[in-house]
Amino acid sequence: MNPFWVVVLTLTGVSAGSGLCFWLLHKAQEVHASVWILQHVICPMIRILVLLFVVSLIYPAVDMQTSSLQFWQLLGQQGQFNNLLNIMFFAGLLLAFLPLVSHPVFALPIQSILTIALVFSWQYAEMVDRLQLLPSLATSLKIIGYMLLAYFVTRESSIHLSRWLDHRFHIEGSIRLVSDATYLVLQIPVMLIYCSFLAQQLPG
Repeated sequence: MNPFWVVVLTLTGVSAGSGLCFWLLHKAQEVHASVWILQHVICPMIRILVLLFVVSLIYPAVDMQTSSLQFWQLLGQQGQFNNLLNIMFFAGLLLAFLPLVSHPVFALPIQSILTIALVFSWQYAEMVDRLQLLPSLATSLKIIGYMLLAYFVTRESSIHLSRWLDHRFHIEGSIRLVSDATYLVLQIPVMLIYCSFLAQQLPG
């Protein structure tokens, strides 16, 4: 897919998912409903769905003969979609309790890489024993370096934007949603780096 459309569709998906979460939080506070379920269950699930959408756009970089449609068809086989949702949801919960990696700048790349690795292992199950799914040291350093740069570049803007949104929608704690949305968009290079690492291992 054309890189321009990948970016446009990524921005559209992230904006739609984040907007839905903000709207749900706003409505929940209007009726004095508990926002815990929204913050810890519903919004994380929406984020996972958006992440899957973004991954489906990038995944063909592993093998140019694979399309985004084939990505979803693969997930539709033998309940893989439900399996992946469950794995990603509980991985997100686990990461939330771990120091340092709980921040989206680390948590989202881990979830992105895990998603791509799982789908890749299912697609190439017959040769997965000969493939390395764990990123090499060089690949890991590239990803860490890029995300640290993204963090320092966007940190202040995310704080100011979240404060404006808190005031605009009369909610609290939007910094997590803003950070997730920001770093979801910035996942594109991370996914491309990891997809390139996997592609180099495929024959031909």
